[in-house]
Amino acid sequence: ACTGPQASAPVQAPAATASAPSAETPAKKNKSGDTQVAALPSTNDPDELYRNSYQFILSGDYPTAEQGFRDHISRFPKDAKAADAHYWLGESLLGEQKYRDAAEVFLAASKEYPKAKKAPDMLLKLGVSLVGLKQNDVACATFNEIGKRYPDVSATLKERIKQEKALAAC
Repeated sequence: ACTGPQASAPVQAPAATASAPSAETPAKKNKSGDTQVAALPSTNDPDELYRNSYQFILSGDYPTAEQGFRDHISRFPKDAKAADAHYWLGESLLGEQKYRDAAEVFLAASKEYPKAKKAPDMLLKLGVSLVGLKQNDVACATFNEIGKRYPDVSATLKERIKQEKALAAC
């Protein structure tokens, strides 16, 4: 019942700017079926690592984006973009259809960063992850929780919640 493209598709990210680094080759499967991850440029700059990882999200190379955001989170846990890095890590996991891992990331991030700008989106994506796990009742409760915790969400997010609730048959 919840097999529409909206159920697992990551949020459409804004277009890359001309100054943003270009993404490298998307991940490919090798002969043994293991995913080969494109190389992230080595950097000790949290902003550069974040930007590079984000470029992999934009190009649809979710395994490399996952690696980059995990690296960002572990190396720069106090960075100003830590909450966003968690969000995009969850998005990369959703893109890989790793729903359980995505749900764990979105749940932990929504608890750790309840006042973050992306906090309502984290709950939305937690619900989407739960739909992917066929846990629609819990997903519906999660979608309903967004408006309770964040009554001032944008009209765009309210519409997205409505769409996801319909896909989950809430």
